[in-house]
Amino acid sequence: MLFITCIIFASVYGGQDCSRKIGKAKAALSEAINTLQNTKKEFLGETGSPIPSSKVAFHAKLAHSITLGSTQTVIFDHVITNIGKAYNQHTGHFTAPSNGIYFFACTFLQDGVVRLHLQMVQNSSEISKGHAQSGGAASGSMSAVIYLNKGDVVKVRHYPDQGSQTIHGEWSYFMGYLL
Repeated sequence: MLFITCIIFASVYGGQDCSRKIGKAKAALSEAINTLQNTKKEFLGETGSPIPSSKVAFHAKLAHSITLGSTQTVIFDHVITNIGKAYNQHTGHFTAPSNGIYFFACTFLQDGVVRLHLQMVQNSSEISKGHAQSGGAASGSMSAVIYLNKGDVVKVRHYPDQGSQTIHGEWSYFMGYLL
C-alpha cells in the first residue's frame, strides 16, 4: 500500500524523497520476509513438519462397535494423531519406522453381556493383555514398553479362542510413541 501511495505521490509531485521511502520500504519488507522464512525453517525444519522427522507418535479411536472373532485385529479407524505416519488406520498395524524403545497403550470398553479379552502383539508375540468384565460399561486397558526393530508390527487383537465378543466404538483407543 505504501508502495502504491509513493508511486502516485512521486508521479504527482516528482519527489525523490518518495523514491527513498520506497527503497526503504522494499528493504524492510525483504528483511521481514527473510526473517519469516528463517523462522519457518527453524520451527518447521526442512521437512515442512513442525516436529522433527525422528519423532513418532499416534493416537487412534475405534469409530464404531465391532463384534470380534478369534485373533481378529481391532482396527482403530479414526486417527487423531499420526506423527511419522507409522500407524495404518486401514489395517490397525503400527509399523516401527526405526529401531528404538516404544510405549503403547490401549483403553477399551466392552459392549454387550459378554466379557471382552484383548491382547497387544509384536509381530505375532503377546506383549500385553487386558479384559473388561461383563455388565454395563465395563472397561479394560493394557500397555507395554518394548524395544522394536525397524519394520516390527504392533497391533491390538481379540484374544484367541474366546468366542464372539464386542468392543464398543467411541470409547476405545490405541496409542503409542517412540521414547
